[in-house]
Amino acid sequence: MGADRYDLLILRLLRENCKVSLSDLSRRVGLSRFAVRDRMERLFTEGAILGSTVVLNPPLVGLKRTVFFEFKTNPHEPWLAKLLEKTPTCDLLDGITGEYSLFGRFRMTDDQHFASVLRKIDEAMSRSSFKKYRVVNAIRIFKEAGVPFAEKEEPVRLDEVDLKILEILLNQADYVKAPRLISTVELCGLLRSFGMEISQPAVFKRLTRLERKGVILRYVARVDQSWLGAKTKLMVRVKVNPSAYDVVAQDFLASMPEVTDLYRTGEEYGLLAFVRVRDTVEFNSLLLRLYDSRDVLDTFTTLVLEERKSAPLSLSPK
Repeated sequence: MGADRYDLLILRLLRENCKVSLSDLSRRVGLSRFAVRDRMERLFTEGAILGSTVVLNPPLVGLKRTVFFEFKTNPHEPWLAKLLEKTPTCDLLDGITGEYSLFGRFRMTDDQHFASVLRKIDEAMSRSSFKKYRVVNAIRIFKEAGVPFAEKEEPVRLDEVDLKILEILLNQADYVKAPRLISTVELCGLLRSFGMEISQPAVFKRLTRLERKGVILRYVARVDQSWLGAKTKLMVRVKVNPSAYDVVAQDFLASMPEVTDLYRTGEEYGLLAFVRVRDTVEFNSLLLRLYDSRDVLDTFTTLVLEERKSAPLSLSPK
């Protein structure tokens, strides 16, 4: 695996927005369109670019609850991690340091759905050695997959066709074996294969509406983080002056490129940030920057030892 500065710049730009045109990408990288295209194809073949996807606003697609679970387990219970990996409601699962050894993010449609998931977790944990877990509710999402979230959200009515379009866009790497977005022609063909007769202009109109309403936040490339050197992932809980949570989150933490995901929780350390850095030296520099804000009172850090699952949102997670 080897990447020069042009490769790294291409990967970073595509991770931020893979809807960018080849001409614009060429201009920003400083290479010809043909050279950029060839590099993208090589990076895809070598596994640096894993395909394309979209970042969605979970509440606007019906996933109104984001909940984190921390599980205490041990290496002699691999079945628990495997069970969680196969759970559609769980779209992220990490092995972590500390009292708890597994950390998962779960998406649910409502309180009834949450109760159903909780019953399944209770049943699984009753068979574990420690029988111990904790639940952390996300009150608000400030940033996910490197994309800041809008403060206010209007309800959006989505029909069966909208949901199928979003499902295909989330998993388009399964349909397009190339470092590019799925085309509207290809999207139409897939919709027809699912029994949905719809024209290309109608698909384009629906996509425009979903973007305008804030359902689709961004089109991004899935990139192997190791190529970018960001091999260290951490979870940082931040204790903030209670009157300054929104300001610290929106105007300070969310603007940091190292912070990929950011949530407000009901915990004493009320901000939960996922951070990616090259090494401990870079992380120490990040912590020093955090304390530049007088409203940041304290931090608590957990190291991610293993990323077991990182999957697109499941729009039918029950």
